[in-house]
Amino acid sequence: MNKDKFSTVSSKQRVKTVNDLLKKEGTDLQKVADHLGIKYSTFTKLMQEDDYVYIKRDNQYYKFVRDEKQIPDTSNPDDEFEYIKENFSILKSLVESNMDNNDFHLDKRIYRSSSKTATKNFRISDDIYTDFATTCKEEFPHLRLQDIIAQLLLDFTDQYSS
Repeated sequence: MNKDKFSTVSSKQRVKTVNDLLKKEGTDLQKVADHLGIKYSTFTKLMQEDDYVYIKRDNQYYKFVRDEKQIPDTSNPDDEFEYIKENFSILKSLVESNMDNNDFHLDKRIYRSSSKTATKNFRISDDIYTDFATTCKEEFPHLRLQDIIAQLLLDFTDQYSS
């Protein structure tokens, strides 16, 4: 694209072209301006038309929205409520089946903010620990290893203390 065509094309198309050029590895605004044969200051002024702004960390131009009322509201609470009503029995069965299948649940005592934490070291066979850590990572990636160990200690204490 030459500089005459670049300056006459719509700002939306201009931004698309520049963003595509910026995606190329090692390309910055100065290189894009040089590639198009436009002075850097002219280039940046053209790019600001219609409220487009350059975000350096993304190395891309984006549309700037001055008024939040211009942002379309994509969520409609009525649609969500209607979906829940239509699929209530399915959602209910999912929740019930989740409660019945012996999932690993953490006791609330683990998260008590009033209790003091302690750091302890213990020796364990490397094979056992590797199997344990792998199982935790695969089956419970949303839980921290320290919380799982705390729950196991609580279960042991609850089961065997008199």
